[in-house]
Amino acid sequence: MPVGMAVGVALGCVACGGVDDGLERPVARAYDQLLSWSDLRQVVPLEATVADSTAMADQYIEAWLKQQVVLHVAEQNLAAERLDMEAQLEDYRRSLVIFNYEQALVEQKLDTVVDLAEVERYYQEHEANFELKETIIRMRWFKVNELDKRELRKMEERFLRGTVDDLHELELWLANNGVSITDRTLSWTPRSTAMAELGLPASEAEAAFTKEGRQVIRTDHGAWFYDVVELRAQNSISPIGMVQADIRSILLNQRKIRLIEDMRSTIYSQAIENKDVERIAQ
Repeated sequence: MPVGMAVGVALGCVACGGVDDGLERPVARAYDQLLSWSDLRQVVPLEATVADSTAMADQYIEAWLKQQVVLHVAEQNLAAERLDMEAQLEDYRRSLVIFNYEQALVEQKLDTVVDLAEVERYYQEHEANFELKETIIRMRWFKVNELDKRELRKMEERFLRGTVDDLHELELWLANNGVSITDRTLSWTPRSTAMAELGLPASEAEAAFTKEGRQVIRTDHGAWFYDVVELRAQNSISPIGMVQADIRSILLNQRKIRLIEDMRSTIYSQAIENKDVERIAQ
């Protein structure tokens, strides 16, 4: 009977309440390493059918044999200094234990409430760290594919005057003609993003979004209407609302570092006081 099938039958008997006698008997050998029947019980569910147990046992045995061959060849060919990994593993274990303890400490004791006053204070003290890499704007815009030059001129005049009545009339025209207004006045948009979204002609793009106010760019195919309500130039300081989340993360990380440093200092002092640690005179 093939090994896998024999193992499957044996494991099936165990699942049915059979005895464990003989399960320490080896089912495979690779060099000086042995794989026993009891090892297979760790990977083959007892509730599996004989057919399933046989298939899983065969797969596991084959995988184990292949792994042992690769391991044997690696051990034979690796230099001694690279083969000795005990120190590396122990160092990794120590680091992992300490890391997990510190993470648990942070989760239990870190104060995660950061009030606005603390954010503002950090912002004011570190303004130089928040210089803008490019111009940002708050704006609204729409594009009109209107070929009637007289109608277009009338719309432009209303838009640039910007009275309540003018803008109301303009919005009615836009609604009746299925033209939507994109409103980005509540958030900041990088200038490059705005240029890409509007799809301005290359000849007009360079001069666009360089100052606050309303502007109309006309082409043979219609016109772009945009209103820059606020602009922050490149190399100026970012608005606090734009960097508030970043500052909060910085402040929380600083608290985390202080919490861990205080913990290490406290337990070290306690260990010295309790004479759990000491320097031994030579």
